[in-house]
Amino acid sequence: MKKALKTKIRGLNKSQFKRLRKLTAHAKNLYNQTLWTLRQAYEATGKYFSYPQMDKAMKQVHNLEGEINYKLLKAKVSQQILRRLDKNFKSFFVATQDFKKNPSKYKGQPKPPRFKKSQYDNLIYDFQAFQIDFDKVVLDATKGNELKIPLPKQLIGKNIKQVEIIPKPHSFQAVFVYEENQATYQQAVPNDQVMSIDLGLNNLATCVTNGVIKPFIIDGRRIKSVNAYYNKRKAKIQSELEKYRGKKWSNRLQNLTDWRNARINDCLHKATAHVVKICLVNNISKVVVGDVTKSLDHINLGKKTNQNFVNLSLGQFVDKLRYKLGLHSIKLTVANESYTSKASFVDGDKMPKKYVKEAKPTYSGKRIKRGLYQSQDGTLVNADANGAYNILRKSDSKFSFGKLVEKVGDYVKDWLHPTQRVFIK
Repeated sequence: MKKALKTKIRGLNKSQFKRLRKLTAHAKNLYNQTLWTLRQAYEATGKYFSYPQMDKAMKQVHNLEGEINYKLLKAKVSQQILRRLDKNFKSFFVATQDFKKNPSKYKGQPKPPRFKKSQYDNLIYDFQAFQIDFDKVVLDATKGNELKIPLPKQLIGKNIKQVEIIPKPHSFQAVFVYEENQATYQQAVPNDQVMSIDLGLNNLATCVTNGVIKPFIIDGRRIKSVNAYYNKRKAKIQSELEKYRGKKWSNRLQNLTDWRNARINDCLHKATAHVVKICLVNNISKVVVGDVTKSLDHINLGKKTNQNFVNLSLGQFVDKLRYKLGLHSIKLTVANESYTSKASFVDGDKMPKKYVKEAKPTYSGKRIKRGLYQSQDGTLVNADANGAYNILRKSDSKFSFGKLVEKVGDYVKDWLHPTQRVFIK
């Protein structure tokens, strides 16, 4: 089983930093040069170079300085750049063919890979392109021109398969891909116990089940406050920069952005770890999450709220959760959540499978105030819990309010109002 760890590269001296800058610049140049060559060949012949043809050609193409970009990097690193471009083009061709058959699936016609505008691009070293020297990764062992980066302590002794160098405005990150035995992780036993999650802002994740445990909410206000502070400080610093120095970015802004990203990343890790722990303790083998990105396309949440949604990166929550659940053989699926917030779970309102602009379905219940939903018979339900239960209904047609009552009996009202709120520190 492969795992990945991303970290900021620390401890580089000035010479090493400049070396990585130069190598990542070569990577960008090779990508753009190869893309230009492919386009020229395609326009001239109507045919696309296969990867072997691409690899052979780029070993001979010179740049404006008379050098061969391919040979300015290790052969294995150059090959990874070409493979990435080849993959991008093949995805474009597949999407183009699918667009002709199903244009409604797309917002616009698929576009071919674009040239890199940044000065730098990623470097990917596979296991044949680097060596491990205890707590160092040797990217270049050439005598007098050595290049090493630190290996995180928790990875010392691990089977490292790949190292990716990611250039940032004033620093570098490294992603270490390594092998780990999945048997070391507790494995869930397949069963019919399911958790459903409704994602949001103040309530980052409202979690309900089909009668396994009472609902709980992971509070999202910590993430929101970090983000609000970041936006406020960023606006002030940028205003001062433009006014006094005529610039839009600085080391100070980069440090602020790095701080914000690290804090949100930490919060999301803690939130997803809590969900995984609950699943393992209660033997839940499947998790369903509402696809909030699809529903946002059809809802005007206002500038401020949309800004929060974009910045909070709920997609990162889903990605981290999927990865962690996968370590324990717990399946995660993403369900369309259109109409789940409006339909009444208690009344079993029918919900269209997808959002239809012209459709105006009517529902038995309604929101009577912020965070509270009322069914037709007056039963009160937490609004986000109502949405989460409806997401569960969409993924399992057999699940209903009646089924929940069968499992929990007279205590069902306790399952409609999450009383446990998990705070992220």
